[in-house]
Amino acid sequence: MNRRIPRHFLVLALLSSLGGCGRSGLFNATGRLTYKGQPVPSTYVTFQPEEPGKRASHGLTDDNGNFKLSFSRTETGVLSGRHAVVLKYYVSADEELHKAPSKASKEMKEGIAKYGDAKTSPLHYEVTTDGQFFDIKLP
Repeated sequence: MNRRIPRHFLVLALLSSLGGCGRSGLFNATGRLTYKGQPVPSTYVTFQPEEPGKRASHGLTDDNGNFKLSFSRTETGVLSGRHAVVLKYYVSADEELHKAPSKASKEMKEGIAKYGDAKTSPLHYEVTTDGQFFDIKLP
């Protein structure tokens, strides 16, 4: 008996075997941000795709400078391709109201500010694989 596999099953099998990223086209990515060897806390790390019209992914560093990129409130990850990286120190409400000290020194905040614009930031990284780790070291 000759059994033929319908073409649509072959197409589905081929599509599901294409590895790397999920259905959304996003790759999971984490990293660590340091300034002069010290972890940078409370800083938004934004991966802005260099391809026009593509949406950025963001992560907020913890006290050890670690971050995880999110595409939206419900989706983690970042689009593949080349990205300009933008940094912006996050001032908490307690810090703004002087109820808590700043998590970063004045010097560190000034260093971070140099990377605040995607057009001028010298930080550029390529997202190529799922689970990629970015070790961002600021001089």
